[in-house]
Amino acid sequence: MKNIHQRVLAVLLSTACLGAFAAPGEGGLPPPRGPLFGQGVELTDAQEDKVFAILHAQKPKRREHARTLHDSQDALRALGNAEQFDDAKASSLAQAAGKALAALALLDARTDAQVRAVLTPEQRKQSADDRPRRQPRS
Repeated sequence: MKNIHQRVLAVLLSTACLGAFAAPGEGGLPPPRGPLFGQGVELTDAQEDKVFAILHAQKPKRREHARTLHDSQDALRALGNAEQFDDAKASSLAQAAGKALAALALLDARTDAQVRAVLTPEQRKQSADDRPRRQPRS
């Protein structure tokens, strides 16, 4: 009986410790963005459907740009570790990664604008009031 308690305790402790080892991989994509607007904004069913359609429509482009960014970063990292460094190829990969990141930023801005267009003026104000403010860089 004592042996079972020890095993259960060991499993529980090891499971609890797994979070300490869960770390993001090196490089890769930024974490997913948070909610498009504050928690207090109530949408009608029609608005929810429109927002869903907007978000669903941009997913293929987002996936394409994210894949390009990830592949470019991986290739650039591999090139940096290679025996022979090819500056022209590295420059090309860096430009591809930058272009993909810029495309993702533009897609985010377009998506935000499309979603805000669905909101009423009151909801837009509430969304702006609820959104967390970024701290200025020092």
